[in-house]
Amino acid sequence: MTLRKKIKTYNQRGGKNKKKQTKKKMKKINLKDHIVLKQVDVNLLYDITKKTIDILNNNNIEYWATDGTLLGIKRSKGFIPWDDDVDIAIDKKDKQNLHSLKDNFKHEGLDLVSVGKYMKVKHPKNKNVWIDIFILSNGVWPQDHYKDIAFKKDELYPLKKGKFGKLTMNIPHKSDKYLDRIFKDWRTVAYIYNHHTKGKKKISFKDYPTLKKPKLPT
Repeated sequence: MTLRKKIKTYNQRGGKNKKKQTKKKMKKINLKDHIVLKQVDVNLLYDITKKTIDILNNNNIEYWATDGTLLGIKRSKGFIPWDDDVDIAIDKKDKQNLHSLKDNFKHEGLDLVSVGKYMKVKHPKNKNVWIDIFILSNGVWPQDHYKDIAFKKDELYPLKKGKFGKLTMNIPHKSDKYLDRIFKDWRTVAYIYNHHTKGKKKISFKDYPTLKKPKLPT
């Protein structure tokens, strides 16, 4: 889930406007309006994720969870209910190796495709879910608008392990420190945003504690 730019824009509008917003009484929202994936899609996404990280591990490609997937792992040990994809990253030294594995993905019934400066893993018969594989250089995204959320060296390595449902995924060494720096209020606030719905909602976990529960496969 690409929250970064949206959150940055939101925070830049802070100041007096933010203070006024906190004084307003929160309107009741229907969380179901922001859940875009059916259970069958969630099941498939977990399956795609398992097959992807197995291929990467078996071919010595070091990856780690990032963005919404990292938030989900650290906050609830699973997939964020309103998310619609999985985000992982690799270092550019492994880029050519990854490109050479298209047949491995094909053997698992998946497509590995290039999209600009990153890659996607998709199921040919389902357009609702996918995995974004970002290609970084020493923790820095090649896209200019992502450079402000780069990993610092001590935040990224050595990688650790985190739970994503029943799966175990690599995560940055100091994930909490990184998230505190990039998302700041991630422990107390949910930014509900995905690729399928317009706009976003900023909701306190205090008001909607169920938002911390992960979406798990069945």
